[in-house]
Amino acid sequence: MKRNLAVLAALVGAASAAHAQDPTPTFVLAGFSEPEPVQQSTGYKPSTLVGFRTGFLMATDAEEAVPFVGLGARFPIADMAAVEVSMDFWTDEFADGDAEVFHAPLMVSGMFYFQIEIPTTTPYIIAGVGLHSMSIGYSGALSAEEGDTASEFSFHAGAGLEMTVGSSLKVHMDVRWILLDPDPAAAALDDEEFDTVQFTFGLDFKF
Repeated sequence: MKRNLAVLAALVGAASAAHAQDPTPTFVLAGFSEPEPVQQSTGYKPSTLVGFRTGFLMATDAEEAVPFVGLGARFPIADMAAVEVSMDFWTDEFADGDAEVFHAPLMVSGMFYFQIEIPTTTPYIIAGVGLHSMSIGYSGALSAEEGDTASEFSFHAGAGLEMTVGSSLKVHMDVRWILLDPDPAAAALDDEEFDTVQFTFGLDFKF
């Protein structure tokens, strides 16, 4: 009997020693990393742009709206300001089509951009002056008049949107009111109004 008790005690002792050597189970909670702070928009800054322009315009007393083509460049001068230099070309008609006027204005404009939350689209306002070259040809009832040329200063102002569509490409759309008061030779044009509304779409390459 004593021998059996000794064997049982030995077995219990061995089991206790084995249990003591087992590693204590541990419970590890999944770690949660802190969310990264939201990157704030760096805002818009103008870039040096060179591009092509097109659209249409309508002089106050012209027979109809006409298309135009042109070239333009924009140069930043401050964080939210730029200077635009542009030259456009178009022909419109007055006096029931008897006076055909070719325009080639060289315009210099100051631009101010408004910083907004959407970094790819930025509104702006624009204003400036131009040297407005005109060549007038006459026909029909005015065929007795000699063609003449004129260079007049013009003023313009407007507003638009500039949009980023790629790493080196932008587009812009704007509307401008051009104030122009030439003095053509033909008396029939004395009462004609040459002030013009211009709607522009531009494709610009960033440098």
